[in-house]
Amino acid sequence: MAVRRFAISGMVLTLWALGLSAAATSAQSNPAAQPVHIETGQELLARMTPAQKEQFDTAGKAFDAHQYADALAGFKALLKELPGDPVIAKFSSEAALQSGDSAFALEQLKPIVKANPDDWQAVPLLARAYAESGDAADRDAGMAQMVELHKRGVAPPNIQQYTIERIKAGDNFLVIRTSIVPWGVYKVYDLGQLMDSQGNIVLRVTIESGDFDQPLFAQQHPKEAAAGLREFSLDAYRDTGMGSNGEGTQTHTTYKFFVGQPSYDTVRQAFLDVATGKASAMSSRSGLPTP
Repeated sequence: MAVRRFAISGMVLTLWALGLSAAATSAQSNPAAQPVHIETGQELLARMTPAQKEQFDTAGKAFDAHQYADALAGFKALLKELPGDPVIAKFSSEAALQSGDSAFALEQLKPIVKANPDDWQAVPLLARAYAESGDAADRDAGMAQMVELHKRGVAPPNIQQYTIERIKAGDNFLVIRTSIVPWGVYKVYDLGQLMDSQGNIVLRVTIESGDFDQPLFAQQHPKEAAAGLREFSLDAYRDTGMGSNGEGTQTHTTYKFFVGQPSYDTVRQAFLDVATGKASAMSSRSGLPTP
């Protein structure tokens, strides 16, 4: 039996993954869209001492190795020597969020975004800090601000999604990524990745709204479709080993449908219900994924 294939496409916003030259690249491709300069990594490195460069590199390597506490300590030490530097503040904020310290991230990111609301690196990190501190109103404002930065061409076009929250779910962690624009053949609006303590993905959960589902939705809900609403679904994908032909198998489960795009709070709770086994499945199929 074949099932729907799900694989992550599109870049996830992580400052370290974006690299030190991303801000410069965005400014060059959209010069009119950058009214306030965003400091680049190259500019920071140019004014660092050799010892500071070494410390910056060490902290970055710790971050890459998922040693977030060590990374945060290294970046904090640099902030004492270069107070207020936005590049170091953003890296330290991401390390703080990965360590569960949203208060420190808020302290660092609020002044950056206030000084430059077009800082496409700081805005989503601040939205995440608000989310993880329980501030839903400022979280939603930050998410809307990131969409506007995309529409205006300020954010690089290859950024399709970013992490909005990391939540403890039993012995695992649920990382929720929100899409700036829906991506993939199934039009993924939200992606949840349930990860174990080693960082392995146990389960993927999505909010989808595939174009191919909309004609039937329009037949069943003509008024809603005429008003511009779409059908959305809550789905989950679990890798289930190798098939007899050596290809990976997958189980695809559908849990519920929504008329119109659900709010983030609805998505968050739905993802948690699936991750913790509280959601009831409508249908489930296992087998080889199909494109």
